[in-house]
Amino acid sequence: MNTRVIFIIGFALLMLSLAWGCTKQGEPAKGQKSKLLTKEQSKKESGKEEKHNRMYDEPDNEIKTQYPDTMTAVGGCSEEGCGYTFEFQEGVMDKAEVHIFLPRGTATAAAHERFVTGARGFLETNGWEKVSEAQDNGMFPYSWIRKIFDFADNKNKGMVGKILLGETYGQAVQVTLYYPNDRGKEFLANARVILENLHFKSDKLPIEKPD
Repeated sequence: MNTRVIFIIGFALLMLSLAWGCTKQGEPAKGQKSKLLTKEQSKKESGKEEKHNRMYDEPDNEIKTQYPDTMTAVGGCSEEGCGYTFEFQEGVMDKAEVHIFLPRGTATAAAHERFVTGARGFLETNGWEKVSEAQDNGMFPYSWIRKIFDFADNKNKGMVGKILLGETYGQAVQVTLYYPNDRGKEFLANARVILENLHFKSDKLPIEKPD
């Protein structure tokens, strides 16, 4: 075999080797899935949907905050005060809610407490039994809170809650967390989105009694 033939055969083998390498570069091995998944594929395979927060900030309202997009928000005022309710849209927690209430004409947590725990107060009227109370349990590190009440719903088995009683800018604040006992961790994770972003508008507080 002359030198020219050997050269041609060698060159052909070299080109074939390079072509094979380029074809296989970046491809997964047989029987393996590529690790380079799109964002949508990753969410589908993990079974988890990406959550987003919505802003709640109506110009005439006394508060602004954020809340998960799995919840809805509604608010309004009456002669008793202003209330803002955040509820789950559907599913096993459709009875659960975060309710923020600003009583009209009440400046401090101490002044409002009897309307929560007293005779014919908020707890008794709803058929809720106070389980415990504390000034700070470490779960809610917010400066406006003065007392935390844990309660159980005697009318709806398995439903429990907490009342966060506090004050800010000369305005008493009552926040009610109401949820299924066996879904407490999930509920509180959503509630904290609201509480951690909760801002009271100083220029609209306190809410005075009508003349």
